[in-house]
Amino acid sequence: MASSQQGRTIVINEVDEWGRRLIHRRKVECQGFLRADGLWDIEGQLNDSKTHPVTLAEGRTVAAGQTYHGMLIRLTLDDDFIVQEVQVSMPDVPTSQCRGSMPAYDKLLGERVGPGFSRRIKELFGGVGGCVHLTELLLPMATTAFQTIPMARAMVAPRTAEDAEAYSDATGRLINTCYALREDSPVAIFLKK
Repeated sequence: MASSQQGRTIVINEVDEWGRRLIHRRKVECQGFLRADGLWDIEGQLNDSKTHPVTLAEGRTVAAGQTYHGMLIRLTLDDDFIVQEVQVSMPDVPTSQCRGSMPAYDKLLGERVGPGFSRRIKELFGGVGGCVHLTELLLPMATTAFQTIPMARAMVAPRTAEDAEAYSDATGRLINTCYALREDSPVAIFLKK
């Protein structure tokens, strides 16, 4: 929190119940939408701010609480998780160079969100091939797609007879992907039924 007193910026040192002072805040939000045309929009948004003023590399100062990384990616997927459309927006960036990475994400067109997607996005956008923040945002977007599409097809908006099986097919592929879903766990045994 900051306030201005006679032209000076004052940072308020708020301390939580554990004696910690918040310095940096990153908000990541991902949402999944069923479109009227039957495709799926998976949106990811990332916002970074500080609790104190920061002078950025090109001399601009952002105030305490002001977003300096504000980024949005929208992937439009089909039922098979194939990327049909990509939209990238970077309304708040720390340098004039950041937005130059946006066109690179068109390389996602035709890619499948599924096994190997994390490795593929690192190949496509690692290092100077993209923006590290946009690339990081794609990972929770992938899990959002998985949380959205199969369940919605089976339970919320079934369109075909195959849709009724979409969720059980998808959850069956989760076996051995984490501790809770190890092959002999109660959850995995339930999912196999």
